[in-house]
Amino acid sequence: MRNHHNILGFVLLTLAAVMGVVGPGSGAEARQADGAPPTEKTGGEAVGASVVHPEEWTVEREPYTFDRTYGYTLWYPDTDEAHDHGGTPALRVALAYDLEPGDIEGEVRETISAYPDLPMKRETVGVAERGYGGVAVGPIPGSTPFTEVYVPVNGRVYKINAYLKPGQEGLSAQDRDLLSGVKFEPPSRSVASLDVPAANAPETLYDAGNQRLLSREQETRAEALSFEPEQSRASTDPKAAGTGEAQISEGCWRANSDFFVQTQHGLYANSRSDDGIPTGRTVIGKPNYWGQYTHGNLGYGRCASDYYTNDKFAVDYPMNRGDALWSPFKCGRVTFAGRNESHKNYGIFVVIKSCHNKYVSMSAHLNALKRGISRGDNVSNSTVIGFAGDTGDPSIPVGRVHLHQAFYRYPKYLQDGSPYGGRGLQVVRHRFVGTSVNAKSPGIYSFGWKHDDGATCRRGIICGKGYKISN
Repeated sequence: MRNHHNILGFVLLTLAAVMGVVGPGSGAEARQADGAPPTEKTGGEAVGASVVHPEEWTVEREPYTFDRTYGYTLWYPDTDEAHDHGGTPALRVALAYDLEPGDIEGEVRETISAYPDLPMKRETVGVAERGYGGVAVGPIPGSTPFTEVYVPVNGRVYKINAYLKPGQEGLSAQDRDLLSGVKFEPPSRSVASLDVPAANAPETLYDAGNQRLLSREQETRAEALSFEPEQSRASTDPKAAGTGEAQISEGCWRANSDFFVQTQHGLYANSRSDDGIPTGRTVIGKPNYWGQYTHGNLGYGRCASDYYTNDKFAVDYPMNRGDALWSPFKCGRVTFAGRNESHKNYGIFVVIKSCHNKYVSMSAHLNALKRGISRGDNVSNSTVIGFAGDTGDPSIPVGRVHLHQAFYRYPKYLQDGSPYGGRGLQVVRHRFVGTSVNAKSPGIYSFGWKHDDGATCRRGIICGKGYKISN
């Protein structure tokens, strides 16, 4: 067993009772023994677990519970690229406060049976200096896949998520090192006494928005759509006439150009005078466009992974916090709306399956969902699904407020309806209503491999990163 006090740059962290709030009288203290690296201990524990980790890692002190577990997440050091999408989680340590040791085997079997298409691995691992026997199973797919480790400790059960790095398939040597350094102790208070809400409780997810602006927007949108020529109206049928869909490089697909996808921002988007963007418009690919950074060369921009979401052709659009976001599809059904453990870097997000069941959209980093939006809802191009934000990890912002929009072809779904696998989908044609630029009728933007900061996208030209587009 390694001697933690001889490893420079490591810090001891224990979860605070009230997540994210540490101040005078809270029990926080910094200590350093002679010759030892600085350590930090946050008192008032409701979890009863601490872990040794590199001191430059970020700690997310969760202000809510996830699926009847309560804990904290360690995130790898922030980089400029990762900063644009909420960083990369390393380890989540949580008390599964509704489980007993006898429940572990059932939880493991349920996890394995939930993913018959994936080669789930089960193994026994040592956890903590005392060598508690944990049961590891995974990887659990998503945008941040992880191996979950159940550990029985004196009648309690802990659920530890060890998140995968790109190219990793199971527990790494670093994961095992972290697990060996966990220290358990009896919690000094119950999770219930903290009075924190569930991650997907209504009070943590929903907002009504500005009803006056939304009503005005819906009126102008309906009026504009009534002038759309019949022959230019896009279909919801994947077999509609047109160029059709095609498989492209790395296993991704290009969507049928006649399939309906629209810009998601509204008439009042980016209305702040200091945001540098005309009201009712946004900018393609800010911060990231096709294949860039977290959409590409950091290992997250995939086309055909079985475990990850395939976001190579995702596009970011800068917004102001609270800007209304519309469904990108003319006809679809919500499969997921909220936040979860397997897609932690997306924060609050909405997933919509198109009515033909082939194409699926992901709208991520929302500040809130539109009140009433939930799994199973039918939506159209006249449906507001939520409001722009920068959610991901509360302690690692995702850069300026923006919408992360991704599309997938035939993804698979976790039990909660969130996607993984399938194929990445490149959407080239995006409809717009044009009310912010007084367009006489709705039109179509064509996206391609271009980059021109400050340019304005128009009908009939190819646009790309840096081009301004209308609602």
